[in-house]
Amino acid sequence: MPRNQTLFLLGATITAALLAGIGISTARSLPHSTVAFAGGSMCIQEKQSHAGGCLFSQTPKGEKQVFPLKHTDVNARITGNLARVEVTQTFENPYNEPLEAIYTFPLPDQAAVDEMEIKIGERVIRGNIKRREEAQKIYEDAKRAGRTAGLLEQQRDNIFTQSLANIRPGEKVQVKIRYTESVKFEKGDYEFVFPMVVGPRYIPGQAIGTSMDTDRVPDASKLNPPVIQPGTRSGQDIAVNVEIDAGVSLQTVQSTSHKLRIQNLAGKVRVQLGGEDTIPNKDLVLRYRVANKNTQATVLTEKNHFATYLIPALTYSKNEIVPKDVVFLMDTSGSQSGDPIVKSQELMRRFINGLNPQDTFTIIDFSDTTHQLSATPLTNTPENRAKALAYIDKVDANGGTELLNGIHKALSFPASESGRLRSIVLLTDGYIGDDKAVIAEVQSHLKSGNRFYAFGVGSSVNRFLIERLGELGRGTSQVIRQDEPSKPVADKFFQQIANPVLTNIQVT
Repeated sequence: MPRNQTLFLLGATITAALLAGIGISTARSLPHSTVAFAGGSMCIQEKQSHAGGCLFSQTPKGEKQVFPLKHTDVNARITGNLARVEVTQTFENPYNEPLEAIYTFPLPDQAAVDEMEIKIGERVIRGNIKRREEAQKIYEDAKRAGRTAGLLEQQRDNIFTQSLANIRPGEKVQVKIRYTESVKFEKGDYEFVFPMVVGPRYIPGQAIGTSMDTDRVPDASKLNPPVIQPGTRSGQDIAVNVEIDAGVSLQTVQSTSHKLRIQNLAGKVRVQLGGEDTIPNKDLVLRYRVANKNTQATVLTEKNHFATYLIPALTYSKNEIVPKDVVFLMDTSGSQSGDPIVKSQELMRRFINGLNPQDTFTIIDFSDTTHQLSATPLTNTPENRAKALAYIDKVDANGGTELLNGIHKALSFPASESGRLRSIVLLTDGYIGDDKAVIAEVQSHLKSGNRFYAFGVGSSVNRFLIERLGELGRGTSQVIRQDEPSKPVADKFFQQIANPVLTNIQVT
């Protein structure tokens, strides 16, 4: 869905045979209460994540009423390197008054949303794509008129807010969203990710009203919707069904995040969640491998169109190792407390010990303020490595995530005397509200030839920000959960930082 466009759903868009019924049943005006759903499959309360989707109403006095999400269905079909996904959320209004439902949920940042519909009883409301301002006006007019309406807005590349107006008492509501995305491919492995969490964002800047909006993040209230009190859990579950038709045989199918049930069906593979994950609390990561020692080619056809893609078997010769100047940038804010900061420290130890003798380095950590290991790049000596490891051991996670300040510090850090090109390596969960400003800073001020590598640390990170920084920084991005081993991640990083990149590819 284009960023300046919004999907809206309006009761009047369905068949004329139902219009009379809608006009009668929606004649009442909406009371001053709002329902908010936080996080597609989770509720987030400050630093804690609570499993189970939650929809709740909030009165003008601030009183909260639980409004549980009944069920989430995810059906994905992967053909070649494209995924077509349908997400269905089912919930109902258990109260005796009409409500407006507002919920925020994650989708992959590369997802192209093109269909949305709401089913209320036997009524089906289908969405139309309009420019944001026009869609918002249509929705507000329908809400004031007491008609059933829906509005889907893209707040960030990976965060959507959906509003449903005039849900009647006892009504069951089913919301379907369909999108298409390309499946990530790297070194023989495909990776399909379905995000299940919108984590709490750190919002910098001065507040400009009674909401959470600030001068630096004017849409903060839409990124961090209100949540229910801690200890409240929904009985909702989730069903995930993924069908893979890669065009070639699969060697392995696995998940680093969830237990799976796998079926082979006539050249296709069906993957479902195991019964243990009925209440998810982390993003679903599905990986499968098709490449072997030979280059593989696949052709996909659909009506009058076709697509072909190659899976090259690449080998690199061992050239002379190029000395590196590395600035490590560690997120030590409060959102990294507990297992994430322990995993970041573990990964940093491997990074420091894996540097080559000719390399130079330093460490910068940030939260509310920034600190650094040294004023200039350090040579890779045993003494300096010991100094760095002691520095890593002492970092603690607390304070706000002022990532922009950390980026400023890393980009302006003095250059190595040898003039070698620099690599900036960021470790963070990326849960900030001013991610656009961070992206703009890297895009504008990263020097030509330098590289930016981004590592998302945690069970559910801001993949949009992590991947975008790696892309703009001409580096790579990678996500590591706190229960994953760090050695393969570090090994992969050093392989990527040393190997050449294919450019100027021609097909004849």
